Amino acid sequence: MANKDADAIREELRRIGQQLAQADELRERRGKVVDEARAAELTQREIALLLGMTEEGLRKAQKSYHGRGRSYGGRLAS
Repeated sequence: MANKDADAIREELRRIGQQLAQADELRERRGKVVDEARAAELTQREIALLLGMTEEGLRKAQKSYHGRGRSYGGRLAS
């Protein structure tokens, strides 16, 4: 990376922070909508395909989502 002044670096860090916050919000939305899709009886395979993920990736993502204390099926995720 070329030498930048401190203000340019601060601005870049702010942008990165904003993008990371948006990514977190998207992951949160994905977790909620995947739960809704499962409740509507969509298969794990179909959901993964629609999201452009592997089934294993989707399982891991949902495990992480539920590990943050999200409810699932009316109970706290284990």
